[in-house]
Amino acid sequence: MARRLPPLKALRAFDSAARLLSFTRAADDLAVTQTAISHQIRALEEWFGTPLFHRGGRKLTLSEPGRLLYPAVSEAFDRIAEAAERVGGAHERLTLTISVTPTFGSRWLAARLGRFWRAYPDIDLRLHYSVQRVDFVRDGVDAAVRWGRGTWDGVDAQPLMGAWAVPLCSPALIDGTSPLRKPADLVHHTLLHETDYQEWTEWLAAAGVYQVDGHRGPVINDPNIVAQAAVEGRGVLMGVPSMLAEEIEAGRLVAPFGMCPDPEVAYYFVCAKGATLRPLVEAFRDFLMTEASEFEATLASDTRK
Repeated sequence: MARRLPPLKALRAFDSAARLLSFTRAADDLAVTQTAISHQIRALEEWFGTPLFHRGGRKLTLSEPGRLLYPAVSEAFDRIAEAAERVGGAHERLTLTISVTPTFGSRWLAARLGRFWRAYPDIDLRLHYSVQRVDFVRDGVDAAVRWGRGTWDGVDAQPLMGAWAVPLCSPALIDGTSPLRKPADLVHHTLLHETDYQEWTEWLAAAGVYQVDGHRGPVINDPNIVAQAAVEGRGVLMGVPSMLAEEIEAGRLVAPFGMCPDPEVAYYFVCAKGATLRPLVEAFRDFLMTEASEFEATLASDTRK
């Protein structure tokens, strides 16, 4: 039986407009006029008998039918492009855009990317550093790695590895002029923050330490600088031990109150619903899962020694 398909030219215009949320940018993307994009979208809406975008105000957004249609259209075009690459040896390389948090990217992923590139030499991997929640359609991102409890709505989130955070500092602070023996002693020390005050505020509340203001101390948007400041005894950071394993193993950082894990907090591989059906996304997800599993197994082995 013949397939009943919408006009493919209109679908291509819809895919670009839905990804960029702009008819103007879609026109630039496809090297046509904005009028041509509008005509194609209108023809597609007439074919379906329903609006695919909300055009009110200054911001273009997908309607509910548009949000339902876009993942299927995007995946279909991705699969066609990937098949064309395999069959025809197209000159354009495959591109995969991943958003990762700065700490995860610089202190864990960077050392392992060589293995991914060797396994998938035809994939151009583009990494974006961010701690913000990703809008996969608007931001043009295929998948992300985020820290949290995995309770985000409307996405697929698979845990990669534990990422509980604890206070970490130079051993010089333990017996310094203001000894750091119990959480209340933090009142005499600088709190170091990487992106915002949330981690310290939540930890202090959970520890029942209300005399320490979790909103004081510098916010430094570079995990390596934060770690170095802590190593130099300039303050106490809220850090993920697995991301600072080198400093901890060398004794440059210690956990003054112990390492009590929160099993619900982890790094998660996050993507749009059904995106792991796309071969490139699946390949990177599987790579991260394998690397994370081996890393946690090594940590467990080192702990038992």
